[in-house]
Amino acid sequence: MAPDRQISMLKKLKPEMLCSFIRRIEPMKTDVAVLRWIAARQELDLGTALTLFFAFDPGRLNLLPRNAYPKDLQDRCSVIDVLCQRINCGFYIPIAARKIEDQAQVRDWLCRQEQDVEIGRRGRWVLNDKIVAPLIAERRERVTGGRVGPRPGFIQGIFSPLFVSNRA
Repeated sequence: MAPDRQISMLKKLKPEMLCSFIRRIEPMKTDVAVLRWIAARQELDLGTALTLFFAFDPGRLNLLPRNAYPKDLQDRCSVIDVLCQRINCGFYIPIAARKIEDQAQVRDWLCRQEQDVEIGRRGRWVLNDKIVAPLIAERRERVTGGRVGPRPGFIQGIFSPLFVSNRA
């Protein structure tokens, strides 16, 4: 299918459906014009953008000099550049319902970034750990303020203080 036709079909999708589709896309088999259109979508959430970023397998290209890429990869690398820049500036909003499926992949990437800094090198794509932190944060239990059981319902909350004595 022609890239223009693909883009016109993608434009008709609701944001949830678009993000679901993008999470399953194979960037190396998709036309670069379509990938550029996708990367520019504000409807993308942070988890979907990171999923697409890692679908490119940027680790194998991250430490190569920019002029070492073949022409077909240069265009795809420019899409990865755009994704990385937009991720780092907060263009894509994190949505709790659409987290990244492989959080370990993001943690490994950030760990390799730190190792690169320690040995004095820098890869082409560096993710801002403060921006991606909400997606890889461990889920913490909510503090209930000392309450052990479930909260009382509205009516029970109104009448309970009237019938419960404060005597020890």
